[in-house]
Amino acid sequence: MGEGPAEIDTVLFDFGGVVIRTPFELVDTDWRGPFDPEGDPLWAASMAGEITEREYWHRRSASLHPDVEDPTSAFMRDLYDTDESVVVRPELPRLLDELQGGGLRTAVLTNDLAAFHSGAWIERMTIIDRFDPLIDLSHVGFLKPSPEAFAHGLKVLDADPAQVVFLDDQPRNVEGARACGITAVWFDPTDVEGSLDALRATLR
Repeated sequence: MGEGPAEIDTVLFDFGGVVIRTPFELVDTDWRGPFDPEGDPLWAASMAGEITEREYWHRRSASLHPDVEDPTSAFMRDLYDTDESVVVRPELPRLLDELQGGGLRTAVLTNDLAAFHSGAWIERMTIIDRFDPLIDLSHVGFLKPSPEAFAHGLKVLDADPAQVVFLDDQPRNVEGARACGITAVWFDPTDVEGSLDALRATLR
């Protein structure tokens, strides 16, 4: 007899916006991204695929740090170089306890961890120790939502698409994962509990 269908054994998280809060939740500006999409046309352009997420943050960061070589890193440092409890979503440690207690592996597939944050910052973030593996696409030559990004993630995980549920706050990344056969759930930062309930429902 042949093997039955693969069972989900891995929850794969995006990092920025899902594990840690979005910059919009940490800074008071006129541009609010998903919290006011109609009032942020540059965000709408990024959601439509007209610019990348990296380009969005470069342009927004440059408006606050016009005279530095790497405005995105300066902006992220200003926001995130603080106590871990401020930047990590408080729901995440509890969720990880729940998932890992149920025998699920928790991993990360992120576009920009090393691109946006320093090595020292990454090293001191204890939440990262809750994920194995952490797959950072910062310097590999492709990013979500490309098929290459998800193929790379599956290869590192040594998993079939049917074994993985993916959680990301960017709808394009969710669509990209689904196109690769991965079950994917959109994480809406304006509705954290609703998003986590949708993940739980998918796992059930």
